[in-house]
Amino acid sequence: MKSLTGGEIAATTLAELGVKTVFSVSGNQILPLYDALVDAEISIVHMRHESAAAYAAAGASEVTGEPGVVLVSAGPGHIATLTGIAVAASMEIPIVYISGGSAVADRERGAFQEIDQRQIARSVCKDALDVTEVDQIRPALARAWRLAISGVPGPVQVTLPVDMLNGMTGSWQRIQSQTSPDNLTSSERSVLTRMATALAEAQRPLVIARPSAGRGESGELLRKMCSALAIEPVITECPRGLSDLKYADIVRRYRESDCALVVGPADFSVGFLSETVLASDGRILLIDAPDEPVPERKPNLHATVPVTPALEHILERLPQTGATEAGWSAQWPISGVENGSFSSEPVGLHPLQVAMVVREELQVGDLVVLDGGEFCQWMRLGLRDAPCPVLWNGKLGAIGGAIPMAVGARAAGHSGRLIVALGDGSAGYHLSEFETATRYGIAFSAIVGNDARWAAEWHQQVSRYGPDRTFETLLLPSRYDQAAIGYGGAGVHVTDAVSLAYSLSASLPATQPTLLNVPVLPIRSPAELL
Repeated sequence: MKSLTGGEIAATTLAELGVKTVFSVSGNQILPLYDALVDAEISIVHMRHESAAAYAAAGASEVTGEPGVVLVSAGPGHIATLTGIAVAASMEIPIVYISGGSAVADRERGAFQEIDQRQIARSVCKDALDVTEVDQIRPALARAWRLAISGVPGPVQVTLPVDMLNGMTGSWQRIQSQTSPDNLTSSERSVLTRMATALAEAQRPLVIARPSAGRGESGELLRKMCSALAIEPVITECPRGLSDLKYADIVRRYRESDCALVVGPADFSVGFLSETVLASDGRILLIDAPDEPVPERKPNLHATVPVTPALEHILERLPQTGATEAGWSAQWPISGVENGSFSSEPVGLHPLQVAMVVREELQVGDLVVLDGGEFCQWMRLGLRDAPCPVLWNGKLGAIGGAIPMAVGARAAGHSGRLIVALGDGSAGYHLSEFETATRYGIAFSAIVGNDARWAAEWHQQVSRYGPDRTFETLLLPSRYDQAAIGYGGAGVHVTDAVSLAYSLSASLPATQPTLLNVPVLPIRSPAELL
């Protein structure tokens, strides 16, 4: 068998796993893999920051349904990736997170950029693998891929030291399929059957599901199950938990449910299953994963099983029509927000007015990526009934990832129109990825709601300490549109709703990234008012 370098083995393995694109920031330890990826016909999208590369990999995974791949260098590069990786973990997105590493031969001798990458990565990843022999590269990458998609999806990290990538071996084999069926035991099936009976008999059923349960095969099963119950599922994807504006009307009625099925952890997003929040006089059914939070309130039925076979088992045992009250069913479909009148202000648009303009433009086939922060809470409210997918910033509550996520989604094959919304605070994180987008011909329209402040903190200072004690939370009314132009994209400064509608519509068919800088009023997120 022909001898190959470790870099060639890694590239060949990724190609066999189906990888078409990796998101990366270069570094000297991973250059052997860069060279091999080109020959393996795997595209490299070179980002401007390692965390942005992780966000881009997450955006790509959302589009393809397959693990995103991020490739960074050792030490500082490895550490810089972690915010985006942690966000992907909170979103339950599968990521294969590859880091270069100092030479194995120089370990524990103070080698260049030597740190314990495995220990650091394990704090946010499902697992971290460290390759110390060239022959381990292939099985390590294959294992990382399987781990990333198994159980609750998430990131898995692999360290590929530079001397392993440069090393040679001739003893490599083809990847063997090692998918194991999610078999349920007889006792697990019994519990799930009783869950199905409880749901079928419920007059006010409620189904709340973790982010990964809303995607792919489990997502289809979830929607079919909820359709049989004449309700809609609630997906716990918001950092505001019970203040999630998409489900604001439904959240208020959680406690009225007589049977609530929670598919996911008993965490803050479901009020820790507290009787004061969830099904006060009803039954609690919990399907979770190992090592997740211990429920504050003991569920009536509890199964720690894989989501897809669990939902399939329950769906098979539900009748075509359940006992759901007509009034309960009627209030479940997510409705839009009334487009009321907005007062004219010389200093900016109401954030909800911006959302209404975007909502009017949206159509099936579009993709919206929302960042975090006060402005995007208004956007989530205004786009709660959007006719297209809306990607959110995840339960962790980080900001700044929307632009690189859009880059990843487009690079992974999203062919429709792409709209990004973010605040001016978020823009400061990865605005430089406009240069990446320009370099690769990636087109999207980014709306920056600019209120010239760290709005969430500014509002908290006002309410807690008074309007004269708002320290270090103001920003300049910067022209982010001009910065986008400087990075090679297009930029427009928009000050009224008519101009915003025109500029957004004109920018969407374009072949370059466009930033619309929109001064907005500093209005507190409606999530704080729930």
